[in-house]
Amino acid sequence: MGFESDFVVGFASLLATAGLGVWKLTGSYAATDVAIAVDAVPLSPNDAITLTDYVVSDDPTLSDSVLGLQVRTRKAGADPRPVKDLDGAVFAFLHGMPATTLPGGVHVVSCFRRSGTSLGQDANGRWSRSSNYYATVHRPSTNRT
Repeated sequence: MGFESDFVVGFASLLATAGLGVWKLTGSYAATDVAIAVDAVPLSPNDAITLTDYVVSDDPTLSDSVLGLQVRTRKAGADPRPVKDLDGAVFAFLHGMPATTLPGGVHVVSCFRRSGTSLGQDANGRWSRSSNYYATVHRPSTNRT
């Protein structure tokens, strides 16, 4: 895979290992799973964590880059507190994470939440939140050391 794919799939694997959800590269999820997905928000199950990467900044000469990781959480039900709790559990795991190498090989120097908000309810009455994390990564390339 490429760098961005390794980045987002690595975080999906980490969240699954931490017990925050179920990550599957292929296949379907059980109705009771908290699905961990990449980019596309799944229609089911009702409870989900969706990860999307985006570029924040790249040093022109050094191999330092900052990638954003949008973490969308969703929980079923009329009560918004369960999605706040899921978002909080992800925060407790990711914010201030020490330097680590993700599954797939991307070296993350630091990770912290930059912003977050409620996304309200979808057409099925499920509550969602979005939190944006900044991950400083080591990304050498042809023109950077």
